[in-house]
Amino acid sequence: MAKRSTLLIASLLALALPFAVPAAAGELVTQAEKAEKALAAGKAPEAVDALEAALDAVWKATPLTFRKALFVAEPPTGFGAYVPRGTSVFGPGEALRVYAEPIGFAWKAEGGIWACDLIIDMALRDHTGAVVFEKRDMGRMNLKSHARNHEFMMKLDLNLRGLPVGSYTLDGIMRDEVSQKWGKFSLPFEVKG
Repeated sequence: MAKRSTLLIASLLALALPFAVPAAAGELVTQAEKAEKALAAGKAPEAVDALEAALDAVWKATPLTFRKALFVAEPPTGFGAYVPRGTSVFGPGEALRVYAEPIGFAWKAEGGIWACDLIIDMALRDHTGAVVFEKRDMGRMNLKSHARNHEFMMKLDLNLRGLPVGSYTLDGIMRDEVSQKWGKFSLPFEVKG
């Protein structure tokens, strides 16, 4: 029964994580088996550690990207703690609030602590795709932790004051100073008067 359960977990991981590189796939199966054995032995913390090791393998193989990026109605208060905005239509001068969850960024060890270093650039394009506003180094997110955290969020507040009525796209470009990876999200929106 435990072997069938282990195979089921490994199969589910393989189906749920198609972007994992083949080298990581073997590690996923190994960690799933460790988790299954630990759980069967009543060692839940060890089971969680094994699944986190599997997640770390997938994380390293993942390009820097965003699991979520959306406009929110009010400033988010933490990871997953946001209120989605019901529309992507804004009034002139109204604030744009963005909640985003980057994944695939890298950690480096610094004296027993893990550190990440992410920089965000922004670009605003009009309906033709022309860039009407651009700002590099708009924000920097440094995190130091005893764990390689995966639940990480960023928030952005932008003022639309002076932006004419029309259709636009907001591009957020994130650069990872540790891995040199980069990724972006794009959020279309409208300004109506």
